[in-house]
Amino acid sequence: MREHARRTESIVVKLHGIRSGIVGLVLCLAIWLAVPYNNFALNNSFVSDGYLPEIVLLCIACLVLVINPLLRRWWPAGAFSHRDLALITGMMMFAAVIPSNGLMRFMPHCLALDTQAINASAELSTAIGDSELPAALFPDSIGLGLPTLVSDGLVDELYPGESIPWSSWLVPLLAWGVLITGFWLMMIGLGAIVYPQWSQSERLAFPLLRVYHAMIDEPNAERLIPPVFRSRLFWTGCLIVLALHSLNGLSIFTGGACPGFPVSWDISNCFTEGLWRSAPGFLKRSRIYFLFVGLAYFMPKRYSFSIWFTVLVAGLFMMAAAEYLPLFHYELLYDQGCGALIAIAGGVMWLGRRHYCGVLAAALRPRRPDENRGQAFAGRLFLGGCVVMLGWFIWAGAGIGWSLFFVIMGVLIMFLVARIVAETGITYVWIIPLAASRITALLPQRWLTVSSAFLQEAHYIFANRASAVSAAVMMMLSLGLDRHAKPGTERRLAGTGITILLLGLLVCGAVHLHMGYNLATSCDGVIAPITGRGARLMSLTPVKDLVAGRTPDGGWESTGFIVWGICLAGGLLFLCSRFPGWPLHPIGLIFVYSSIGLRLCISLFIGWLLKKLILHYGGAQAYKVATPLFLGIIFGEVFASVLWTLVRVLMIGAGIAPGDIPQMIIFQYT
Repeated sequence: MREHARRTESIVVKLHGIRSGIVGLVLCLAIWLAVPYNNFALNNSFVSDGYLPEIVLLCIACLVLVINPLLRRWWPAGAFSHRDLALITGMMMFAAVIPSNGLMRFMPHCLALDTQAINASAELSTAIGDSELPAALFPDSIGLGLPTLVSDGLVDELYPGESIPWSSWLVPLLAWGVLITGFWLMMIGLGAIVYPQWSQSERLAFPLLRVYHAMIDEPNAERLIPPVFRSRLFWTGCLIVLALHSLNGLSIFTGGACPGFPVSWDISNCFTEGLWRSAPGFLKRSRIYFLFVGLAYFMPKRYSFSIWFTVLVAGLFMMAAAEYLPLFHYELLYDQGCGALIAIAGGVMWLGRRHYCGVLAAALRPRRPDENRGQAFAGRLFLGGCVVMLGWFIWAGAGIGWSLFFVIMGVLIMFLVARIVAETGITYVWIIPLAASRITALLPQRWLTVSSAFLQEAHYIFANRASAVSAAVMMMLSLGLDRHAKPGTERRLAGTGITILLLGLLVCGAVHLHMGYNLATSCDGVIAPITGRGARLMSLTPVKDLVAGRTPDGGWESTGFIVWGICLAGGLLFLCSRFPGWPLHPIGLIFVYSSIGLRLCISLFIGWLLKKLILHYGGAQAYKVATPLFLGIIFGEVFASVLWTLVRVLMIGAGIAPGDIPQMIIFQYT
């Protein structure tokens, strides 16, 4: 009887898994189809970017607040369990890697624009033609004056009666797809390697998992929805934030007839004299992002304090430098951030050196009966992805040395963004200071080739800009979704993740091509090409500099600030390790002179201050009681963003011209 019951239970679990997989796949398809047109064609608020994608949270909310309660009441056996919801959520998180900032905002428009520029320039066409770059990387034939019909149609829109040249993109898709697949294999393996070390051994906070768990937790006995959605404090925070944004939305859509509630300010008129006239923009113009106020509550105080305090100090320094150091280049702060990132990566690797070495050793040796099979599999997946990347760069003409450099840089960038998200929960992180081009500028110019110069810009797209929605972070978070995960989860989730990513590359790639060839600009005529500045991020400047013999920006100043960043961050890491009460972490150096750091400074300060006051006057019990309130604040801003996105979509569907509809954008991406 027991054996029969176990078999029956196993069959039921498998059937639930199949059903969850089908539901997850349908929702993934919806993401791939809807997001490109919403973000770019309609020029609407982005809904699938960062590590709390709005469209993913909306789908989960529909499942747990509408569908699951109905199932629990009328068909309890068919309700989605915590494990089912974890699987569906993980699938959608992988799907969110592709449509926008994670990849497709940059490709294939970057390739089309580069192809046009190469064939229009005698120097570039000769240099690219004589290089080892394979012709398969480009949608058109390379050569001075050769037609670029495939690229022209994507950038400028097809002429009436022309059809989309699908076949012309098959070879570039295959060529670049191998590199993309290598990156994804490496990132999924990396996420599976670091998660157990950071969650179990180092006990990192993982603030974003607090948000996801609150949504997909099992309801208590005889309840229909998760506990957080029955909390009055949750709905108080959620509805207040939603109401504030709704007032502002109504004010925008009614031309000011409805009064708004300001969450932003501009006091530039107060900074017009003396030293204060050089104050950086974020001190004069800023706004409150309730999402980050809420996330700061779940972030360790050392990190939230370090970010807002360091950004503030750096802002005051820039203000003084503008007045007293007119020859100081603010871009040198990027070099300082580059050094800080290197130091942080070294410190994190040293802290978990035994685990990482053990995983790689298990991946390279024959399997042992007592070893963790999941971690050995993660190590092999990581190494396999690195080998694919290395082989691809060599095939593309970078040479062994540059290929190793590109692979190491890619691993380092994804490792760092995973660590930042695990520690802070900041949903919008892109690693810009630590770029291949920044390190290359410090090296002798004679080492650079046309192929390596071109590929370093492609590397910037796949590593630095794609770190905004990294598959490594999505794998890491997906592993933490299921509180009751059993051994072997890494292998199943990795297989699911890579399947979703490869399928999404085909489906979402086709959607972007269809959109690009049929629309020269966004429907309101504001954005051109249709993916905006994202289409112009792969620059040919390194190739032009190399051909013209120009030396790229770099030199002793950049080297000095990189070394200074390494020393400063290393010293702060040492103080953090020796003195538990030391408040300043080097993570703040990463956000200095960055758009994300400048915009979030005030919000993180507010969240840090509220948390500090609650802990000081109410203790741990008050912190626990207030948790639903801050979760509600987070969800309130997410739901407000979705609401006003849908309002604009419905108005366009009703026949109103997109250019006549105002925009209510809560968070502006770069």
